[in-house]
Amino acid sequence: MPFTLRHHKVAVTSLLNWCSEDILPTLISGDEDGTILVWNLLNRKPFYRYKCNGQIISLQQVNDLLVALCKDHTLRIFTFPLSVTLSINNTFSTSHNLAELNLIYEIPVNTLNFANAAVQHINGDIYMLWCCNTQDSETIDVYQFNIQEKTSLRRLRKAIALYEHISKMVDPSVMKFDKLGTVMKFLLYEDRIYIGFESGFVVAVSLSDDLSLHVSYVSSAHYPEPVLDLSVGHDLKMVLSSSTTSSLGLHKAKSKLKHQHDTAEGDIIIDDSEVYSNLIKLPTKKVAHIQQMDNIIVVSTWYGTTEIFDTTGRDTLTIIRKERGQVPVDDNPYGNASLPKDSTRVKISSMICISKTNTNEVSSIKDVTEGIKRRLLRFSNQTWCLVGYEDGSIVVKEIGH
Repeated sequence: MPFTLRHHKVAVTSLLNWCSEDILPTLISGDEDGTILVWNLLNRKPFYRYKCNGQIISLQQVNDLLVALCKDHTLRIFTFPLSVTLSINNTFSTSHNLAELNLIYEIPVNTLNFANAAVQHINGDIYMLWCCNTQDSETIDVYQFNIQEKTSLRRLRKAIALYEHISKMVDPSVMKFDKLGTVMKFLLYEDRIYIGFESGFVVAVSLSDDLSLHVSYVSSAHYPEPVLDLSVGHDLKMVLSSSTTSSLGLHKAKSKLKHQHDTAEGDIIIDDSEVYSNLIKLPTKKVAHIQQMDNIIVVSTWYGTTEIFDTTGRDTLTIIRKERGQVPVDDNPYGNASLPKDSTRVKISSMICISKTNTNEVSSIKDVTEGIKRRLLRFSNQTWCLVGYEDGSIVVKEIGH
């Protein structure tokens, strides 16, 4: 049965499934006012919190670090309180006092266009940050920092511009564009950073030890419409992208880079000069959020619908929508193409899914009550879709088939 998490008072703008060695299913949510909550999905209550100074744009897990990008032009990095662990028993406490997350690092980041940022673990305490340039949202900055040293932040590359290189790879008679446009999304996948642009291009890049930038993949799948979301397709083993059209892009950089002999610091190197355009057609469009796992594709649209497909995108399995005061499921795979002006449908502001987990691990857990173990088994045996809405609610529903 679906249930609803209620604590946020404004739009839930980001959701993150927290993965750890603990079995407890844990959700992290951020809202329009800057509140971050950490939820126990078994008792459906938050147990950690933090209040930032502006809308939460994105949440990312990097090892045991929580990375939050906020609309106040600040990227914040948190750990969980040392005094409270993510063990199963103590998160069923009835205390109304939520422990506060530990803020351990802050970095100023340009958030003028609502693009997210991506933090990449390099080794030990060293991390790399990929984000929009501080002044020009069409170019990219790369930073490195030591999480243990507050003053360690240094910029490795400034205002990386890819248009000149990519424009030479396309047929000008087919694609006419004078810029890639603003950066819309960053996504880390298999040690590469995938970047979605306003022009519809998706580019995969990496930084070598000599600070030369390798472009290992270029796609024009959504040209000329903007990239709205990037997400990892766990079964498909590639990156998925969405736009305003009725197609999802499929992206996979080649595993091996070309061997380069004479590169200078600051070079941009094209490792694969082919421009790809692999797509899956969907019977819906204006897809703002994508998830792919457990042999299904889940999308949320500007129309207020969350739609579940098989991995071909051809067969619609379920359509979920939230009307004010209820959460109906429309089994008609065609639904309504758009929202009328007087629609009572609640707009979607974020969406994630949680895949099934190994129930054998749950069965072997000791030192918990049988009631908690039954809840864990029931939760672990399902694929879940979690949708954040403009009214502050988070609807949680099983979508396994």
